[in-house]
Amino acid sequence: MTRRELLRLGLTSGAVGVLTHAMMFAGLPTRRGPLHKAVFDERFPSSVAFARAWHRLGAPVHGIRGDVTSLWYDDLYHAWKRGPFALAGMTTAESLFCLETLARDAGHCVTSRQPHEDGLVSWTIGPRGGTIHG
Repeated sequence: MTRRELLRLGLTSGAVGVLTHAMMFAGLPTRRGPLHKAVFDERFPSSVAFARAWHRLGAPVHGIRGDVTSLWYDDLYHAWKRGPFALAGMTTAESLFCLETLARDAGHCVTSRQPHEDGLVSWTIGPRGGTIHG
């Protein structure tokens, strides 16, 4: 998918900006890029559109409904033990706060944050220092 095609998806301007930033940060749009997952909140249409855009780029997506507990225990905790990677997402600020706190223990931090008018935040999380092996 080209950037032009991505812009035609009709995402909010903030989501397009963070998606473009995250694509560059994570090495996408190659399917072998080190983006681990795009996280979205299933309760919000703009977040669902964000996930669809990532899915079209070949990235795995993971839906939440505000609570990141199962994402953490079933996935991120184990994946971060194997090595650094990037996450992208569009969630509530509360969900991002939880992920940001958990990411610190794995040597990761929020690398971009873009608030939206609908109360959501699009963001990327990556390793401190930006070194990703993939």
